[in-house]
Amino acid sequence: MQQQMTATLTTVLSDVLANLAFMFSDGDEFREQPEESWIETSVGYKGSVEGDLRLVCTRTFAGQLAENLLGLDSGNSVSEQESNDAVCEFMNVVCGQFVTAAHGVVAVFNLTIPTVTELGEQPYVEENGDEVTQMSVDGQWLQLRHNQISA
Repeated sequence: MQQQMTATLTTVLSDVLANLAFMFSDGDEFREQPEESWIETSVGYKGSVEGDLRLVCTRTFAGQLAENLLGLDSGNSVSEQESNDAVCEFMNVVCGQFVTAAHGVVAVFNLTIPTVTELGEQPYVEENGDEVTQMSVDGQWLQLRHNQISA
């Protein structure tokens, strides 16, 4: 079951990146990025099951995501608030697509308001039983974790 959920996470993340933000994975190998600041964006869902999704990414990735969602030319500077808003909107879409893919179209789910937390330095990645997918997008490593709280 965990492998199936991980495959679903990977597919949803890749599809939303491509279809919403026009961004594509360039591999799944972890790359050290010591000079980057990191953020974690989380969103929860409640319905017939309850869980949450957490995206760990660099501040640079969040800025690139904001540029793409806002239709700006690459290199235009976006504010921290704009990049936070972009990654929150992105996670709303990812969570909606994930619960539909994982639990079907009949079940009704309520999503929580996404939150962004500054992590500062590169996080230590511990899988601790959650379903996890990771990839590199335009040279920026990111990870999406799913934790189902109740069944």
